[in-house]
Amino acid sequence: MAKAGGMATAAKKFSDGIKPVEDVSPYLKLGAYGRNGSGKTRLGASFPNALIIDINEEGSRSAVGTGSEVRECRSFDEVVHGYWYLKAGNHDYEAVVVDTTTALHQASLRKVLGEAEDRDPTREPSTPDKRTHGRAGSLTSGLILDFRNLQMHVVFLCQERVIDDEDTDEPAFHTADLPASVRGVLLGSVGIIGRTFNREVVVRNRTTKKKSKKWIDLMLVGPHEQYDTKDRTNNLGMLVQQPTGPKLIAAWENRGDQ
Repeated sequence: MAKAGGMATAAKKFSDGIKPVEDVSPYLKLGAYGRNGSGKTRLGASFPNALIIDINEEGSRSAVGTGSEVRECRSFDEVVHGYWYLKAGNHDYEAVVVDTTTALHQASLRKVLGEAEDRDPTREPSTPDKRTHGRAGSLTSGLILDFRNLQMHVVFLCQERVIDDEDTDEPAFHTADLPASVRGVLLGSVGIIGRTFNREVVVRNRTTKKKSKKWIDLMLVGPHEQYDTKDRTNNLGMLVQQPTGPKLIAAWENRGDQ
């Protein structure tokens, strides 16, 4: 009977958690990758009341004027402390930007290498083996999931990796610069994945009718055989021009004002 009672309690707890799909989390989890200078940090800083966790990037100058704030971190443990600070909830931030997840994994690798050297002083320094890479990947993946589960908008920025297939005639593939196992966790943890880039366009002044050139930010989110992309909202189309946090949040909430 005790076993049956326990199963009934478990079934009740499970059923209590069933809800309409419209009631899923209102918080956007975004992954964005691109080359240096492609607008990643500007995009992250455009989210409302954003805290940028700058991990050895020192690239927050592009966020000046957005009203966002930054915390510079030099180690993996500092980023972990940032997670616990945000989870505690004693703050007014509505979004956190991990800038970059590529640098976060590098910090994880340094942490694991340091632990290995502490255990074995005779070990040749800075020579990560398979076990080291596995441990670092596990740490990074775990922290990505922790951030993803925060009750706020979460933006994971990454450097871009180009994967060439030398054995076939297939085109190069562009994706987030992370080990395959960590990249899989990140890409599966977010609702939108986009590749940021810039393009020069010609604009005409409505008053003077004169034409001029300017650079604009773009983000590819639609399906493409050469780029890792995803749009679970199905509201953004192929390209987002001048992507911003409010525009993407509106799409995530299925609003019409994006």
